[in-house]
Amino acid sequence: MRPCVVQYLYVHSPGEQFDYPSSRSRGAAAVAVRYLECALVQAASLRLREIDCDLVLVTNDTRLRDGRVARLLEAICALGVEVVYADYLHRPVGDTAEFMASQYVWDAILAVAGRSDPDRQLWLMDTDCVWVDPQRVFAAAPAAPSIGCIKMDYSPDWPVAGWMPQEIGELARRMGAPDTSIRWVGGELLVGAASDLRALVAICKEIELRAIELNRAVHTEEHLLSLAWALGRVDLHNLASVARRVWTGPRHGAPPVENPAAIGVWHLPAEKGLGFRRGAREVLSGHGQRLVHDLEVPTRALKRFNIAGGGWQRRLYDDSWIAGQRLREGVSAIVSRA
Repeated sequence: MRPCVVQYLYVHSPGEQFDYPSSRSRGAAAVAVRYLECALVQAASLRLREIDCDLVLVTNDTRLRDGRVARLLEAICALGVEVVYADYLHRPVGDTAEFMASQYVWDAILAVAGRSDPDRQLWLMDTDCVWVDPQRVFAAAPAAPSIGCIKMDYSPDWPVAGWMPQEIGELARRMGAPDTSIRWVGGELLVGAASDLRALVAICKEIELRAIELNRAVHTEEHLLSLAWALGRVDLHNLASVARRVWTGPRHGAPPVENPAAIGVWHLPAEKGLGFRRGAREVLSGHGQRLVHDLEVPTRALKRFNIAGGGWQRRLYDDSWIAGQRLREGVSAIVSRA
């Protein structure tokens, strides 16, 4: 069976409270546009290179039919991406706005796994990922019942969505985990057999309820995955040799990634407003081969997504491009209200 790449996007209602620091957008519609731009680029990084896999986008909103959102969804479907609808039923138990939709991954898993062969290999992906060497990544998938993920070497006091690894470690020990240091588990990539991923959902939600009983509400899928791994509840296989979270820009302060050119999938949270946005405009305008051309040569791909090859001239060029896009959007908003 061909691997199935599953992206997922929870679209917020207009009055819903949420906060995604790296989205560079405000308002439900603007955030939806930003993440759909990422989904389009990720799909293009596979489909325009004729990679043998199935593509699915899970979303909760059947109203994605107006304006730029509709155009982006139409372009995504034109790449052969199947759209599957699923409600957000596995929300965080505690009340939170930051990364509120992070646990929508559980609903995406259940929506696709429920209609798949139990042994079907599913790749759950954050939208802001780009595939550089898909074949190498697919070949690294662990055998069942292991589930592939990305484990982070964050320092104990590195804050992630309100929690630090040392705090998650302390909570894990209260739950019965061995007295060992914890490695952080990211939520941007989960791969495994459909049946094993379904079991993972139940385990993580059980752990969340147990944390609530201890008066320690955890909110994101990363918190729960890290706890599940520390407690030995699931066999997680580290895919950091082929997939990594890579922060870009001059002010992120995250640990550097050694030799990113050797990584097959880049998760690029800080590129939503630039690298992905620029790539989406190319695909929409019929120039998607520019993206393909750059992805085939690592030095060009690194430069395109601001991982390497930058300088003050490049930064000036990028800042000017972003300013131009904001001006364009502002004028369009004024015209639409007139």
